[in-house]
Amino acid sequence: MNKRLRNSAGAVFLAGLLLLLTAFTLNPEIHPHSHEETNHAESSPAELPIIDTHVHYKQPAWSLYSPAEVIELFRKSGVVAALVSSSPDEGTRMLYEEAPDMIIPFLRPYHNDVTSGNWFQKPFIVDYLVKRLERPIYKGIGEFHIHSSANADSPMIKETVRLAVQENLYIHVHTNHEAVEKLFELEPDVKILWAHAGMSDPPSVISDMFDRYENLWTDISIREREIAPGGILDPDWEALFLRHPDRITIGSDTWVNSQWERYESIISFDREWLNQLPDDTARMIAYGNAERLFR
Repeated sequence: MNKRLRNSAGAVFLAGLLLLLTAFTLNPEIHPHSHEETNHAESSPAELPIIDTHVHYKQPAWSLYSPAEVIELFRKSGVVAALVSSSPDEGTRMLYEEAPDMIIPFLRPYHNDVTSGNWFQKPFIVDYLVKRLERPIYKGIGEFHIHSSANADSPMIKETVRLAVQENLYIHVHTNHEAVEKLFELEPDVKILWAHAGMSDPPSVISDMFDRYENLWTDISIREREIAPGGILDPDWEALFLRHPDRITIGSDTWVNSQWERYESIISFDREWLNQLPDDTARMIAYGNAERLFR
């Protein structure tokens, strides 16, 4: 507080107001988002730590990037933790062994001839998931794909969603909003991280889905250039972030090796548009929501 303001009788009201605002901003006892985020609270938006909630360490990447190199890339990019699922799951486990304090493992069903297009047609897939889940490191199942909402209530998908609810796990699903609606009809208590915010659904639809389902969150991977064309935050996306700041997470989606090659630029671009949001909102999206949900 400026000493001259404190001593000026004509500025008493202003001084008191500034003091109150300063206390609200800096005091972790009253700051509404300070609980688990206190250690990052002094970071400016341009330097925000990121929790990347959409990472794959797939087999084609193994020969190009060792687990140690991936972890170093995270650290170099200011990524303090990463939600990882892999094809096959051994990729996730290798990263977890390298840095268990940084990796949030999710169990992906894809392996051998099990792919995004046929996994829900394999009668053994639930047994596979149950067996892998015997190692108690996983926070969720996925990312898996439902390419058509018509498949959302197929027997294997039903069993997978029920398994997630039974084990108190999240599911990370790449699909449209119609399929998400069907999943909530199957299991109202399921916790869904919606990949790519539906990939093509507009912010208005995403906002409506958040209003309807309290157990729904989304990562915005792959949609960065739509969110901030030319680096300028789109007004419709900005309105979504301000209305639902507690439901959004950052994601890179390293689904092909070229995403690893440009990883630093992806994270840097996300910080650019985060920097255009209010500080509290930016921190929640950058790391606060993922920290609260998964760590």
